[in-house]
Amino acid sequence: MKNIIFLSLFLLSFKVLAINYGIDRLGESDIQNILRGKRLATLTHAAGRDLNGEHLIDILFKNYNLKKIFAPEHGLRTLADDWIQDGVDESTGLPVISLYKKATKAPSPKDLEGIDAIVIDLQDVGVRYYTYFSTIAEVMKAAAPLKIEVILLDRPNLLGGSIVEGKVLDPSLAGGFTAYHTVPTRHGMTLGELSLMINSEKEMGVNLKVIPASDWVRQRLIDELNRSWIAPSPALIEIEQVGLYAIWGTLENFNLAVGRGQTNELAFKVIGAPWITNEESIALASELNKLGFSEIQFTPFSWTVTRALYSGQVARGVKLHWTGEEVRTDEFTYKVSSTLIRLFKNRLNIENMSPRSYGSVSMVNAIKNGTDWETYKKEIESDLEKFKERRKPFLLY
Repeated sequence: MKNIIFLSLFLLSFKVLAINYGIDRLGESDIQNILRGKRLATLTHAAGRDLNGEHLIDILFKNYNLKKIFAPEHGLRTLADDWIQDGVDESTGLPVISLYKKATKAPSPKDLEGIDAIVIDLQDVGVRYYTYFSTIAEVMKAAAPLKIEVILLDRPNLLGGSIVEGKVLDPSLAGGFTAYHTVPTRHGMTLGELSLMINSEKEMGVNLKVIPASDWVRQRLIDELNRSWIAPSPALIEIEQVGLYAIWGTLENFNLAVGRGQTNELAFKVIGAPWITNEESIALASELNKLGFSEIQFTPFSWTVTRALYSGQVARGVKLHWTGEEVRTDEFTYKVSSTLIRLFKNRLNIENMSPRSYGSVSMVNAIKNGTDWETYKKEIESDLEKFKERRKPFLLY
């Protein structure tokens, strides 16, 4: 009985143990010494706040010599879902340089003039097609020849660091903004670890310092982190949507609405289109429920789309009900994509399936050709085992 009580208390303390992100450690003397006396730029966004809610820009401006601010996709202090323009930060008066413009997504040598180090704090969501790692890699590539130091304030992977799933990106497809490096769809690495990996594997030669999060272990998931949720992008207004994005996001390749809207409360909880009938909506829910995912159930659903594809029209399809328990994301994507093609082949824009999103041409072809999951799974498993070995030298936790 005593052992059971002790174990329960241990698990409870593990659950609530405070995690200090990299940004929370800026008060430590050795980290202060790294920043003092340097002309700084920063790359951050709306979620770049410490445990007390203070924004990184304000911390650096108050305590150090901050000169410039770089903004990634979705903007700086507020969220945007379009190209980001250069401007001025209202709080500090410092210039803001967008790294999400139609013409370019990397800083120019002129943008980096007069800068000794770039301090980065971005909240990633743990999947390959999320763009913040691409922006960091572009900053590193620009900083390397100018001998500018990159200081990355690390954060936990919201999907945990022990689960690795999905097709490892084929090298021939690497380099795109949503497919920058040869990692699986769910890579289980932090931005700090990914930055160490690409700095080494691409021989960038960047003077890179990663300030790790303290007290985070790889098994800890999104619901075990001790702070208020600040959305890193407009469609992830609830913390649950991060997990939904990981298991549902690839389906945005199709001519289907996925719940993105003016308020985004349905984002990644639904999928449908105006060309799906009520009867087909019922049939789709039934077929998806037969796929064997006990953690997820589907019900017929219709809604008025308020943004992007089919805006103003009524879409019919299904709503996803997720228990929050772990789902194998690559299997889910594979089987749902296959089901959609089987039911709606003549109306689904199958030609738009992106090998970069799925990881390879072979995976796209296997889904299109109706290859069963267990047959194709062998290729994914072989790649994942090699990747797990490959990532070991760069793991910080």
